[in-house]
Amino acid sequence: MLKAAFELFKEYWRYPIIDNQIMSLKLGNVVLGLAVFLIGWRIGRKLIRKNIQRIVKNSTEESENTRNWLENFLLLLLFFTSASAALVIMGIPASIFSYAWQLTLFSLEGHSIELGNVILGLILLYPGVRFSRYLAEEFHSIFLARLALDPASQNLLTILVRYLLVTIVSLFVLTMVGIPLTAFTVIGGALAIGVGLGSQNLVNNFLSGLVLMIERPLKINDVVEVEGKRGIVEHIGGRSTRIKTSDNLRLVMPNSKLLENTVINWSLIDNHIRREIKVGVAYGSDVELAAKLIRQAMAEHPQVEKQPEPIVLFEEFGDNALNFRGLFWTQFQQAIRPRITESEIRFRLYALFNENGIVVAFPQRDVHLDSSKPVEVRVVGDAETKDSPASE
Repeated sequence: MLKAAFELFKEYWRYPIIDNQIMSLKLGNVVLGLAVFLIGWRIGRKLIRKNIQRIVKNSTEESENTRNWLENFLLLLLFFTSASAALVIMGIPASIFSYAWQLTLFSLEGHSIELGNVILGLILLYPGVRFSRYLAEEFHSIFLARLALDPASQNLLTILVRYLLVTIVSLFVLTMVGIPLTAFTVIGGALAIGVGLGSQNLVNNFLSGLVLMIERPLKINDVVEVEGKRGIVEHIGGRSTRIKTSDNLRLVMPNSKLLENTVINWSLIDNHIRREIKVGVAYGSDVELAAKLIRQAMAEHPQVEKQPEPIVLFEEFGDNALNFRGLFWTQFQQAIRPRITESEIRFRLYALFNENGIVVAFPQRDVHLDSSKPVEVRVVGDAETKDSPASE
């Protein structure tokens, strides 16, 4: 019985899936090749990810990008190695690969575009683009960081260098594939129509990003306010700008929106801003003393600028209070810092008012009854309430 089962297994193992003059594929070889591919892929992927952590040990953003790039490249190399070994085990002859590699997909201006060149171009394109980004970052850290340039100019030059390197890599890949550059005189018109019809927003945001980086109405580390949300500009890219709010949230704003809408830049020219403290004191208070205490509370704070000096305005006789307004100048270092300064001044002002007998006003109303005769007022005790008919 075992012998019969073994003979049946051999028969199925040698069962021909494809048997012609070009190639001969048997079921057993196909199963073995797939098993080798799957086992090699799983083991190799686990070893790559385990050893990548040992090679790149730092946890910085730059090392994380390097780790991801190296891991993706090794996984791609592992895939082609495992696939090639599986195809050899299956018994696919090398002539098939040679024929497929030299297969002509189409011709363009007398140049034949072969499948192998297209595959090789696509394989080189991804690491080429990643390597271009890596070179641009190294150019920024090694060369631009030593120049006396502001972060916005450094970011602009880094992006331009990266785009230039990506363009060079793309032209190299196109040349390797065999596409003549003169073909773009014809393809350019079609691309222009496609861009005009289907990519208006993308091109608009890209051009808006270039305007933002060249004209610089806002720069990296500027404190801006957009649609009532305030934050610090972290990154200006080709399509969008990333803003970090005081709640540690990231706003990703399209570049065109920043140019078309009103944006408040709190630190465009300098970091000096004016803030205010409003307070109302009760009627009958010493207004001269109240103004002096408001001025003292602002002047004592270390974040308040000495010049221009803080000023106090007696604004109006309000319905319920005598309203004062204190104005002072401070440095806009962080989005939340001015609010903290205002809060600390209010704490100090409240303590000064309590020490000097100044009462902070609150809403109140005086009710006047106009009657032709005196209003009768009765005080009803508990005993009278119990003896009343209503209590029965």
